[in-house]
Amino acid sequence: MSRKPTPGAARPVGTHFDGDLRRALLDAAIASITEHGADHLSLRDVARRLGVSHAAPAHHFGDKSGLLTEIATEGFTLFTAHLAAVADGGEDPAAELAALGRAYAEFAERYPAHFDVMFRPALIRTSDPAFGPASAAAFEALGGRIAGFQARGWRAREDTAALTVAAWALAHGIAVLRAQGSVARHYDDSSLDGVVAIANALLDPD
Repeated sequence: MSRKPTPGAARPVGTHFDGDLRRALLDAAIASITEHGADHLSLRDVARRLGVSHAAPAHHFGDKSGLLTEIATEGFTLFTAHLAAVADGGEDPAAELAALGRAYAEFAERYPAHFDVMFRPALIRTSDPAFGPASAAAFEALGGRIAGFQARGWRAREDTAALTVAAWALAHGIAVLRAQGSVARHYDDSSLDGVVAIANALLDPD
């Protein structure tokens, strides 16, 4: 007879996890990172949360780096879809860029565990065959938006890759500083609308 172990419970001999254990391990790891940060993730704690053998995470992911790499890969997939949902700004590329910056910060707020590991190569295996394409897709999606702006005349003579990195750096910097609480110490509005105002301070020519 199988049963689903309760979090923190010892795994009874002769029973097995009822459900998608790999997905459950990922979710447990995400919960742990949300609570304590990626630096403090422990495979034993992940297993304990599900009441399964401490060997279960290693069986599915190899080691902590493998687990974090899968979370980062999933994060980039979610991230690309999140940015893609930002509406076309029509004839106002600067407004669309500010909206992308808002979406970037919103993603960091909504998926803090994923965001914590996505841009930390020391914690993950960047050579992983799934991670590379997922990460590249996010950058290419942003680059595609930038290229579209240029086709409409916005900074048409500038290098697209340079503009993409600049936009990425601006959005990422605001999102990180906001998540760390630094924006709130230096700017009156640290809300997502405030992110738009900060971005517009540089992007809006007026």
